[in-house]
Amino acid sequence: MTITINNKPNTSVFSSFQTSAHTKGLYSSLYYKRNHRVFETDTKTKLKVAAGAVGATILPMIYFAKKQHGLKNILDIFKIDYGLKEVLALSSASIVGGVLSGIAFDKISDKKRKIKEGVFQFMNATIPTMLVGGAMKLIEDNVKYKDSRAVKVAAIATGMIAGMPLAAWLSNIINDPKDKEPDRKLTLKDSVVNMDDALGALVVAKVPLVGALHLDKLMPAIFAWCGYRAGQSN
Repeated sequence: MTITINNKPNTSVFSSFQTSAHTKGLYSSLYYKRNHRVFETDTKTKLKVAAGAVGATILPMIYFAKKQHGLKNILDIFKIDYGLKEVLALSSASIVGGVLSGIAFDKISDKKRKIKEGVFQFMNATIPTMLVGGAMKLIEDNVKYKDSRAVKVAAIATGMIAGMPLAAWLSNIINDPKDKEPDRKLTLKDSVVNMDDALGALVVAKVPLVGALHLDKLMPAIFAWCGYRAGQSN
């Protein structure tokens, strides 16, 4: 079995990946599945992609920090009150930044594959968040259920569980509208290894534990990581 790099078959890359995966066992399988790669990107390219993803994430943080409470020093970007639009803006910017950096600096990998991975990462980060955010808005507007913890928990769980398969389905339609390639399936393993991408849904839902542990402070790093993964995917 071969893979193609720049339209040329390359069996050695696949063979080395296959050997490495068997050697490292379960960890290697999860690692490559999560990062959607068959071979490692060189360090110089990784750093450039990381810089692009981080820089693109910081830009909307600066905007929202300045808009919400004024930007007196750079640390104020970590004091943002996250709602649906803030989460969507950060996730979009980080993934676009990572993918564009990958396209610009990765001279080996297929550029279209990076764009497709960017679409998948974006959908995976935003669809569960939008479903949960929409459900919570409906609950808050309903006098009967707005104080019901059980209803809110059910809404959050349903949004996250339904959101990830929906994200995969939409990604397949966008990336392959003529259905020329096999659909990318979202397995239970995929859902588990990518669950941190759905943190935005919990932040938007104002889950008490998330607030108590200040997990919203981790969200920019998680989104930047999503962009980085998309940018170096191959």
